[in-house]
Amino acid sequence: MQQFIGYDDGLSCPIVPSQGRSISLALAQSSTSYYNSFMDNKPSEKHQSKHRIGNTFRNSWGRKDSEHKSAKKSTSLAGMVEFVGLIKVNVVKGTHLAIRDVMTSDPYVILSLGHQSVKTRVIKSNLNPVWNESLMLSIPENIPPLKVLVYDKDTFSTDDFMGEAGIDIQPLVIAAKAYEKLNINESMQLGKFVASKDNTLVRDGIISLDEGKIKQEISLRLQNIERGELELELECVPLTQ
Repeated sequence: MQQFIGYDDGLSCPIVPSQGRSISLALAQSSTSYYNSFMDNKPSEKHQSKHRIGNTFRNSWGRKDSEHKSAKKSTSLAGMVEFVGLIKVNVVKGTHLAIRDVMTSDPYVILSLGHQSVKTRVIKSNLNPVWNESLMLSIPENIPPLKVLVYDKDTFSTDDFMGEAGIDIQPLVIAAKAYEKLNINESMQLGKFVASKDNTLVRDGIISLDEGKIKQEISLRLQNIERGELELELECVPLTQ
């Protein structure tokens, strides 16, 4: 895994000593831009795009076939993306969501990371839905923000936009990578994103070590919409586990 640099020093968390040496991990406080909208004011109508990983091709017996395979291989490998881990997102609940139908909405949540998208089930006629639904995404080596979009499901027309948000998951990934080889059973707080009027956090986002798992709780005010909040729980799982 590549080391990620360029964070502010606003949040520094000590790591438990390993093999006689102290390791320090800097978990930066996210800048406002990571918690603001990551898309245009108008939502994209393309909700999902499937990520494809190129396949390698074996050499064939014939020269022409071999050249053809080689060309395919080059094209395929050029689009290959390496992953550094998995992120498990528990979409907990929404609060005071926007009305898009007659006095109510039928909300669902889309999560997007790079070229991957997953979504929750639709909850009918509820402005305070409780999904408590876990979704899994692969984390690309060049870690993009996690995009969160909320929509109202419509049967006979295009689904209505109900807000969006963006989450910087790099500090969570850094913490998970740093702690993955340290056998620590106790629970501890590793860092936090501080809620302020300059970002979309409803309250401080805590990054913690809990039973050997690196987790983060996030409560967000949805952007580009008149109202609405969303609560998520994130867990990062390095591929080496």
